[in-house]
Amino acid sequence: MYIIITGCGKVGSGLANKLSKDGHDVVVIDFDEEAFKRIDPDFSGLKLVGVPFDQDVLKKAGIDKADAVAAVTPEDNTNIMVSQIAKDIYGVPRVLARIYNPVREHVFHHFGLETICPTNLSVDIMSSILLGKTLNATCTIGSNTLSFRYQQADKAFIGQKIKDIKVFREEFLFGLIKNGEFVFAFPDTQVEKEDLLVLSRKID
Repeated sequence: MYIIITGCGKVGSGLANKLSKDGHDVVVIDFDEEAFKRIDPDFSGLKLVGVPFDQDVLKKAGIDKADAVAAVTPEDNTNIMVSQIAKDIYGVPRVLARIYNPVREHVFHHFGLETICPTNLSVDIMSSILLGKTLNATCTIGSNTLSFRYQQADKAFIGQKIKDIKVFREEFLFGLIKNGEFVFAFPDTQVEKEDLLVLSRKID
């Protein structure tokens, strides 16, 4: 697939590194060239410096041939603009945005945009733990619906990197709760003693 990622922070760089290693054609855009230091040395894709929602920058990135766009800058408004341009102007088949402020999530959905909100995931997981309840959270991305559950990191996982951990029952490791904060599961993230694993599976 030909994938454009806007934003090269922890999520954007981790996503770019993983997708590139998986053999996809990846373009990363960030307004700060220093951000590209997070990209692996063997990254085979393209790195572009520029404003993520600038159409000239997006054209240079090849948005007219993109199969997917991930808008993961630190700014919700920027992610909205990138997503709208990708979906409405260029007709990119798969567009996904990360959003920090759950109050704004209805704005994304109003425009038919798909989102992942780490804030909501953290709230769902932490409230379930505090109340002693089973996590009952789902997230719909495109035509896929994902369910989530959490579990304490097994002793055998402590000190291991995400890429070395195998999970079962058609689940995958979606993220971790570290010190009360949700973080996405990147290949080189190390599991620590007090971490909670956030496991996900696709619902048919």
